[in-house]
Amino acid sequence: MGLDAEKIQKQAKNILDNFVSALGDIDFEEKRVEREQDRRLEGGDKTEIDRKIMFENAPRTKKDCIEAEKGGWV
Repeated sequence: MGLDAEKIQKQAKNILDNFVSALGDIDFEEKRVEREQDRRLEGGDKTEIDRKIMFENAPRTKKDCIEAEKGGWV
């Protein structure tokens, strides 16, 4: 392994170590939603969306709107 490769490898290790250390400092609360039924029954009118079910499935809502992340996957 050349001198440059060793230097790059040490820098990469340092970056990863710092990143892992920073992740350890993050305080977060895990949230779970418990429901009596986790599946919808088959059949019924599939052309009309039940607003109540949509809001129950949404992780975050505000009044009559579903809050969703825009473009976070891009």
